[in-house]
Amino acid sequence: MLNEVKERVYHYNKTLLESNLVIQNFGNASERHENKVIIKPSGVNLQNLNSKEMSVVDMKTGVCSSELKPSVDEPTHRVLYQAFPEILSVVHTHSKFATSFAQANLEIKNYGTTHSDFTKYSIPCTEVISKELLTESYEKNTGKLIIKRLKELGISPFEIPGILVANHGVFSWGKDLKTAVKNAESIEYIANLAFNTLLIKPKISIIPKHISDLHHNRKHGESAYYGQS
Repeated sequence: MLNEVKERVYHYNKTLLESNLVIQNFGNASERHENKVIIKPSGVNLQNLNSKEMSVVDMKTGVCSSELKPSVDEPTHRVLYQAFPEILSVVHTHSKFATSFAQANLEIKNYGTTHSDFTKYSIPCTEVISKELLTESYEKNTGKLIIKRLKELGISPFEIPGILVANHGVFSWGKDLKTAVKNAESIEYIANLAFNTLLIKPKISIIPKHISDLHHNRKHGESAYYGQS
């Protein structure tokens, strides 16, 4: 079973690399497996590795039992898993448009139905990490700032399956790796649309609630009718 998880983690980290979501060694994807986190090793060329070389980290202690040390962002992933048992996969990217909003310390507001199909809420941005928190444990406290922002908004992680980290990049999550990667793709696409919308009309208002609710609910509501099921 663990080897199957390693294979998925390897595959979806390569998928990120082959997408427009990350370049070079930027970004990482992980999966929770029992009491462990399986994640891409730090600073590696995936073309020179195989799935068996993915890093395995103890969920509680943070101790790595693999030969290659894990991604430096692993503590952020692990903190999210510990806080939200429903999350089974986490993805981190530096995609261009979403990261531009993160660097501007701005949430991505909902301007249209494409956004509403993903979430009816703005995609939030964390507060800027303080010098004290950065020095103490940067990656771990990054995860804590994500958790803090979601709790401030009173929204579950699956109502907004991703967030911007101020000055840094994007974290997304899901019930599996495929979903977490798709959520990262959606956030980048929505960020691109928002960026273009603000260029065309800087003082544009957010989408009217009744339109947003209809589009969101027809896909995610109790009486959803999108798709074949």
